[in-house]
Amino acid sequence: MSNRLTRREFVGAATVASLPLITGLPSLASAERVTAAVDDLSTNAAAPDPMDHDMLEITVDGLHALYDAKKYTVTQVTRYYLARIARYNPVYRALLHTDTAGALKTAAAQDAAAKAGGARFKRTALWGVPIVIKANTSVKGLVTSAGWSGYLIPGLELIAPQDAPVVAKLRAAGAVILGQTNMPDFAASDTNMSTGFGRTGNAYNPRFSPGGSSGGTVTAVTANLCVLGTGTDTANSIRMPAATSSVVGILPTRGLVSIAGIQPLDWLRDNTGPIARDVRDTAIALTVMAGEDSKDFQTKGSAAQAEAGPYTNYLKADAIKGKRFGVPAFMMTPAAPGGGGGGTPLQPETREQFMKALDELRSAGATVVIDDNLLPASFAALARTVSTRPYTAEGTELFLKDFG
Repeated sequence: MSNRLTRREFVGAATVASLPLITGLPSLASAERVTAAVDDLSTNAAAPDPMDHDMLEITVDGLHALYDAKKYTVTQVTRYYLARIARYNPVYRALLHTDTAGALKTAAAQDAAAKAGGARFKRTALWGVPIVIKANTSVKGLVTSAGWSGYLIPGLELIAPQDAPVVAKLRAAGAVILGQTNMPDFAASDTNMSTGFGRTGNAYNPRFSPGGSSGGTVTAVTANLCVLGTGTDTANSIRMPAATSSVVGILPTRGLVSIAGIQPLDWLRDNTGPIARDVRDTAIALTVMAGEDSKDFQTKGSAAQAEAGPYTNYLKADAIKGKRFGVPAFMMTPAAPGGGGGGTPLQPETREQFMKALDELRSAGATVVIDDNLLPASFAALARTVSTRPYTAEGTELFLKDFG
C-alpha cells in the first residue's frame, strides 16, 4: 500500500493543524493570518460532515448518480461545497471570491426545474456540478480581478458586463459557479501569489506552492472545494500546477476553445482549459467549453478541423497503443559551459517521476524515443529570445473593449 497521502486524509483538521508554519508569505501579517486560521481550524475541529462519505473525490458521473438516486438536491450539494470553502479557504486561500448568493440561486432554479420536469427531465452535461472559474475570466456581475489589486479598488472594480463565452457554455451545460480562484497578477508568474488576495497554498501541504498561474483552481479541486474548474495557460500555467497536486489539466490546441472575455497575458499564446480530478471529467468539461466564437478569430473553422465530440468517446484503454512519443534529450541534460544542455538540471525526484511516467506510456503500448535529433540543444536558448510582448497592450485593449 502506498504511503502517499490520499485527499481524504489531508482534509482533516488535525492533519492541517499539524503542519509547521507556512513560509514564503509576503509579510509577517500574512503568516500570522494563515497560522491563526490553521490554529482556529484545529481548535474548532468538528465532526466530519455526513456528506463527506459520498462527496469527497466525487466525479461528474458520481454526482449525477447521486442526483438520480434522489439522495441529494443541487442546493444541498452546493451548500456542502460552500461550507467547505468557508472552513478551509482561510488556510488554502484558493478562492479569491465566493459567490454564495449566485451559486444558491442557480442551485434553487435547477432543483425547481428538475421537480417540475419529473420523469421527463433531462440533465445537461454539467447539470448541478459546482465549479470554480479562474479570476481572469469574465463572470457577469463579478469582478474580473485577474489577481490584481488595481481591478479591486472600491468604486473602480472591473465588473464583467457579460460572461466570457467559455463561462456562458459552462452555465448552459448546467454548472453551478461557486466563485473565482486566486491567481498571480495577470497570470504573469509560476507561483500563486497575488496583490489582490495573497498567497495560495498547496492542498497537500500549504507550506508549499501549488504552482501557477492556475494554482487557485488546482488547490480548489484538490481540496474538494469544487468538482472541477477552469485554468488558463500561456507558458505552463495549467500543466505545471496540475502536476503539483495529482489532478488533470488540459491545454487544448489553440483555437479549439475561445479566450474572449479573459484578461490576457499574451493573447497570441493564451489558452484556457479544464482542471479536474480525472481524465473523464476534463473530457466532459472540454466538450462543453470547445467551439467557434466570433469574438476569437483563432476559433474560426475549428468545428470542421477538430475531432468530433464528445471527447469521452476517445477514452479507451488501448488509446495510445502503437503511438510514438518524442522526448528531446536536452530536457534531461543540465546546461554545459559551452551552452549545450537544457538549462536547469532536473531534481532527482522530478527526474524519477518523469521516467516513471515514460515507463507507464511504454507499458500501455506506446513507443518513447529520447533523442538529440528531435530538437537541438540550442532550442531552449532560442525559445527564450522570442518575445511577443508588443501584443500584450493590444490584447488588453481588445479585452477591455467588450468586457471592461
